[in-house]
Amino acid sequence: MPDTLGFMIVHTGKLLLKTINGTFSGITREVTFEQLGVLYYISRSKTKEMIQQDIAAVMDKTKSAILRSIDILEEKGFVKRQPVIGDRRKNVIKLTTSGRTIIDKMHSKFLDHDGILKQGINEKDIETCMCVLAKIQEKCK
Repeated sequence: MPDTLGFMIVHTGKLLLKTINGTFSGITREVTFEQLGVLYYISRSKTKEMIQQDIAAVMDKTKSAILRSIDILEEKGFVKRQPVIGDRRKNVIKLTTSGRTIIDKMHSKFLDHDGILKQGINEKDIETCMCVLAKIQEKCK
């Protein structure tokens, strides 16, 4: 089994997550890595305001799982909800100043870590890897 593609991807993912959790331990004391993902997607949306359903779709999570994350992030002061005029059921999720600060720290560390992961691997191999992973992700949908 260790010589199968699926095993190698899962094993690599576990090792990568362990490394990332260590790299972000200073930040993730305040929020979980999953919650950082929510903050990241909110911060990167430039074309439209994010609502809970949009975040759930982009993260491939249930609306209730995202709702829990948003509740916690709001309690900690990292996001705020703004009602959508004309639809009382919807709220736009916005970053607060504290949320922006934590995302800026995380983004910088993530780029540094990505550079470390790429060291010693030529650009062509990285492009090939990204292409193969994208194709595998499509097959898994």
